[in-house]
Amino acid sequence: MQTKWIFTTIVVFITGLMCGLAFLLYPENPVPFWVLQIMAVSTLLFSWFLYRLLIKPHLLLLSGMQLLKEQDFSTHLHPVKNREANQLIDIFNRMITHLRNERLSVREKNRFLDLLIQASPQGIVILNFNKEITDINPAGLKILRITHPEEVKGRRLEEAPFELAAGLATLKQGDNTILRINGISAYRCIRSSFVDQGFDHPFILIEELTQELLQVEKSSYERIIRMMSHEVNNSVGAISATLNVVSDIFTTTPNQEWQDVLPAVNASFDRCNHLAHFISNLAHVVRIPLPTLSHVSLNELARSVEALVRSECKQRNIHLHLDLTPDDKLIYIDGIQFEQVLVNLLKNAYESINRDGEIRILTHSSPVSITIEDNGPGIPDEVKDKLFTPFFTTKPTGQGIGLLFVREVLTNHKCRFALTTQANQTCFRITF
Repeated sequence: MQTKWIFTTIVVFITGLMCGLAFLLYPENPVPFWVLQIMAVSTLLFSWFLYRLLIKPHLLLLSGMQLLKEQDFSTHLHPVKNREANQLIDIFNRMITHLRNERLSVREKNRFLDLLIQASPQGIVILNFNKEITDINPAGLKILRITHPEEVKGRRLEEAPFELAAGLATLKQGDNTILRINGISAYRCIRSSFVDQGFDHPFILIEELTQELLQVEKSSYERIIRMMSHEVNNSVGAISATLNVVSDIFTTTPNQEWQDVLPAVNASFDRCNHLAHFISNLAHVVRIPLPTLSHVSLNELARSVEALVRSECKQRNIHLHLDLTPDDKLIYIDGIQFEQVLVNLLKNAYESINRDGEIRILTHSSPVSITIEDNGPGIPDEVKDKLFTPFFTTKPTGQGIGLLFVREVLTNHKCRFALTTQANQTCFRITF
């Protein structure tokens, strides 16, 4: 617009000057007067021609630059009576059309990507180039058990308050690994990145594999236990019966040499019984019945298990404390199975302490949960990650089925549970 006004001002000034000179200098002389008038008209005609040929295309191109500056890709420039200018206008219009289509395509893709991220069953954690969390999709919030996204946005992974944070912070570009929490929950985690505005934005895909792995694991050890039970019980039954007959014969026979063999026969018979009991315990884990659910008072459940282990703790000089919520809750569980679970956990606690310690049983109403704490020596990380592995045990005479039973019952009840440990404190929390 400024160019147009400058051009117009100059044309008006020159034309006015010629007309003024004609009237001032040659009012009585018609020849120079009309020469100046014709020159003024010629100047106007030449200016109009020059405007159409140069100024108007220039102004059109300037308006096109303004459209680009304002990112208005919906307007096209009209052709003018100038072949070279029209070539530029045609190129400009094609560029505008291409930019509009590209922007529309990008917006559609971004919209689709946003919908895909929000609907994805996998958790997606998006980071910026400072490795700070910028966004988490709904599945990620559920997997990581985050109530409000604002709790973690703007934080670095290692500073985030969820349990997987430390493991995710160690992932490098392209890593595809399985992370475990408390030796129970398993998550497949993949770290990759996408480019936005010229910068790499890392993101992490999180897929929970806990139920799938537990199901595969359970199916595997169930088949093994059934096969072992069948073979061992058949063999042990026959051997025990034979040893029992041999023992009766040796007992009623006065031969001294046979009397010397009798203790070995009896010991072998006892070993067979022990083996049968061992196999029976393994089979019991496989045959855990589905829970028979009923409403049970959370505090009454805690009092019940406290009464069951009180005597053993007293013999070991272990102080057993109940810390019950005043807002008692009814929980929908199999009370008998849960008593077994809690007694098993308390047994592990007082065996870990051995003597002279403290165990606390705490109930909570928000969220509804029960916690068992002890001041034992703690559990090393390498042991903690294997505790819920079938048949893993740290006890010389253990079978590795106690915590396996705990895991199966809690999984059947769809409870969340977590084991945390450090020096002089171990905490097992069950959330209903």
